[in-house]
Amino acid sequence: MKTKTEFYQSYFETLQKKGFTVQPSTSPDYVADIYHRDKLIAFFTKNDMVMKNPFVEVQDKLMDRIQTLAKSTAVACGVCSDKPFDEENAVKLPNNLYRINEHNGVVLACKHHPLFEYVLSTYRCDENKNPIQRQYFYNKEDAFESFATRSGLIDEKRLFSETDLKVIYAGLVKMRTIDNDMTQDDFNSVERLVDKIEDIMPELQKREKALDFSWLFGSMERGIERE
Repeated sequence: MKTKTEFYQSYFETLQKKGFTVQPSTSPDYVADIYHRDKLIAFFTKNDMVMKNPFVEVQDKLMDRIQTLAKSTAVACGVCSDKPFDEENAVKLPNNLYRINEHNGVVLACKHHPLFEYVLSTYRCDENKNPIQRQYFYNKEDAFESFATRSGLIDEKRLFSETDLKVIYAGLVKMRTIDNDMTQDDFNSVERLVDKIEDIMPELQKREKALDFSWLFGSMERGIERE
């Protein structure tokens, strides 16, 4: 899952198939209005929560059904269900946010979400330590790739496990191979990061020369399925 839009599309289509009707909300506070038998029973909020319509009588089983479909759809979309950090090593910040890592002014952070489980983000800090240029991620692999790319921290092996480095490496190689939207500077940055990981783990370089990355991409796909 790259963006919440992917979830919205899948979730709303699922609701329609299950007998509900979804309409764009007329309120700026909500993403969508959810109907059942022409009765407005719930709202999907901009905070990605299902909220019962307080002005009509709604059966609990209908609300439970809507909530369950939201959760199952999020899992099917590949959100991060396993905690991607160790609380003993992570730094707890305000608003239940955890800082997993920080380098060169770039922060890798995570916060638990009741629907999307663990939402990760990378961002820089301004002179007042306020987050800027924040990017959100709904799976661990994309977040770690972003942090590695933005911070240039790949060469400090002690901050990543070998498994994490392999996942990041696979993503970078895949990006270099199939991403046609990269600028030349982006491509050069990816190349430098790939070279750094290969310096740390020479066995990866041997695999690239053999053009055999199935073992890595298979691991990534299995990891996403678990999440």
